[in-house]
Amino acid sequence: MGFSQALKCTFTDLQTKDSIPNVQCWLISGSDTLAFGSSRSNGSLVLPLTQINPANREAAFLSFTHAFYPTGKRKIPYFESADTIQLRIALKADRIQVEKEVVLKPNQPDTVYASQTYSVSDFELDAQGELILLTYDKNLQKDAQLQVIKEDHAAAILAIPVRAQALKRDFRGNIHVLTAESVFGVEVIDSNYHLVNIPKDYFFKYLVPIVDSNQTRLFYSSYSDVYPAFEYGSVDQLDSTYKMLVEIQDDLMMELYRSEYKWVDVRTKLWAKNLENQTGIDAEIYVGAAYFTQSLYYQPVYAPLFLVQDTIYIFDYPKDLLRVFLTDGTPVRSTPIAHHYHAKQSGFQRNLQQDRHTGKIYAVYEQQGHCYVGLIDLQTGLITQKVKLAFRYVEKVRVHNNEVYFIYRPFESTQKKFLYKQKLPLKTASAKLD
Repeated sequence: MGFSQALKCTFTDLQTKDSIPNVQCWLISGSDTLAFGSSRSNGSLVLPLTQINPANREAAFLSFTHAFYPTGKRKIPYFESADTIQLRIALKADRIQVEKEVVLKPNQPDTVYASQTYSVSDFELDAQGELILLTYDKNLQKDAQLQVIKEDHAAAILAIPVRAQALKRDFRGNIHVLTAESVFGVEVIDSNYHLVNIPKDYFFKYLVPIVDSNQTRLFYSSYSDVYPAFEYGSVDQLDSTYKMLVEIQDDLMMELYRSEYKWVDVRTKLWAKNLENQTGIDAEIYVGAAYFTQSLYYQPVYAPLFLVQDTIYIFDYPKDLLRVFLTDGTPVRSTPIAHHYHAKQSGFQRNLQQDRHTGKIYAVYEQQGHCYVGLIDLQTGLITQKVKLAFRYVEKVRVHNNEVYFIYRPFESTQKKFLYKQKLPLKTASAKLD
């Protein structure tokens, strides 16, 4: 019987059969730790067995732990003659939280904007908490307009001259209109509102990467939706120094992304190699961006950053960690998180929302058409309270001053799309941001 050279472990959830990433594993023989690794997004990892003395191999075992599954040990089965031993381990979740759901009283949400003529396509709240609406009569592409709402009345109505798409808020709280051809900023000149054309390249190159700021620092992201990794960093505006905070990467997605190069035709490989020679960027990246991102298997990385007073919170979902930093980049702690686990059952939407008035951060869930907003405890990473919205199949959720804003139109109704808000009955201390 030949001595096996590697151990491949695959971890799955006993109930859902989902893969379990980020299981920490140690290969131990006697009192010595011979190898260490953690499972990838597909729940697997490979550990070398070459350091184990064949005479002592019966004393070797695999030890594993996970923040939300029981710690355990497994003896290594040496009864296989293959070069790789397959070890499949099913774990039963015994520490994934049971969230407390706060059930609202049967009062109806407040109507923020209702019109017999215009539907709300999109909305944002600016730095002062004022509502900016993107509305249309019959066709968003042809008759869109921007409405500024103050004290429940339209303070300004601005026609959008080109095909409107959506609204986007920048790190300063300024609202921009995205169109097919350009970007418009909303500016106030002599108490009058105007749309100011901003070069599209400038907007996406210099404004979109900045995710937040404080008095002296800008916090930026190198995120691209066609690459499964990026980094967060900061720029000190006093001395223009850069500092990287953390690298985010979905390991499994990156492996599949780069593997796409193996399966494309020769002409595509030559195209990618020519670009590699010109730019120095790997040919695998060009192929992955052009082809793998168009497949059903690709999912962009989701790991949002939020600034709460003098603390940075990064939800590193690929690694199941809430990473906490001071604004000068000093790491504070990393807390395991699991509120995104079992997304098919829980309805987790990869959509975190920050109430910029209180600093609180919420996760959005959807189950059977119902939308839930869950408050995240920033110390533990748990969802401590959950609120169910009154209507089913709502569109776009924003949280401001302990209220949830959303767009809704009753199913099979001739009503236009209205904007509503609903109070969050959550007993939390305010941490108002400056």
